[in-house]
Amino acid sequence: MNRRKFLAVAAPMVAAPYILTRRASAQAGSASPFPAPGADGWISLLNFRNLDGLYTFLAKSGKGAAETKGMVTFEDGMLHIMGNLVTDEPAEAGYIATNAEYENYRLRAEYKWGMKRFRPRLEAKRDNGLLYHLVGEDKVWPTCVECQVQEGDIGDYFLLGSARGTQGANSPVYTGTNNRILRDRGGDFENRDDWNVVEVIAQNDRSTHIVNGVTVNTVSNLQQADPQNNGQAIPLRRGKVAIELEYAEIWYRRFEIKPLG
Repeated sequence: MNRRKFLAVAAPMVAAPYILTRRASAQAGSASPFPAPGADGWISLLNFRNLDGLYTFLAKSGKGAAETKGMVTFEDGMLHIMGNLVTDEPAEAGYIATNAEYENYRLRAEYKWGMKRFRPRLEAKRDNGLLYHLVGEDKVWPTCVECQVQEGDIGDYFLLGSARGTQGANSPVYTGTNNRILRDRGGDFENRDDWNVVEVIAQNDRSTHIVNGVTVNTVSNLQQADPQNNGQAIPLRRGKVAIELEYAEIWYRRFEIKPLG
């Protein structure tokens, strides 16, 4: 990985009355309705019974295969990822994505690590991630921004595909292809053996990552390659949101979104 470190202290998000929008992607078709927001305004992206409103994608097997392989199940009112049998065969990486696209929102997930690990990462750190502003064709990995969920590295950025962004007025442009931006605020804010809350605030062309209430990272000027004009870039402000499937067992008991405003 190309590891780059932030150059300045993360700036706070600008508060303004933005609206959450939902648009079905041309590839995925119409989005299924999500449950109504609770009294606090949060909308659950999971009904914790099935994948209504979402779909899975694996690197080789494509759409819908993760369910048949037992890699994605719902148990005890929670999403269980990689709870399937560990074998000598390498596992496939992929993600669970929404059919709908979003912009100007707060994304929140609560997770806890399981015990199982899969080839080719039997000895590596347990790894997962939240993907957002996911656009374009489904593949591993698509153009999007990742909030890293990995032991010891929660809150790092990965700019995937053609995604790019900057930190600070005078910092360089960070381009995609697994380009990693380390946490601006050092420290490990994760509970290895308990539940953790990771949040993303996405507003216009900037975003912030928060781990267990601690703001650890901010990137601005998020862009993607313009599919209509080769060599040009356009703002990356909206897209699907997703949970990664990456070689380690993990439980989610919350995956929800809230409009900024």
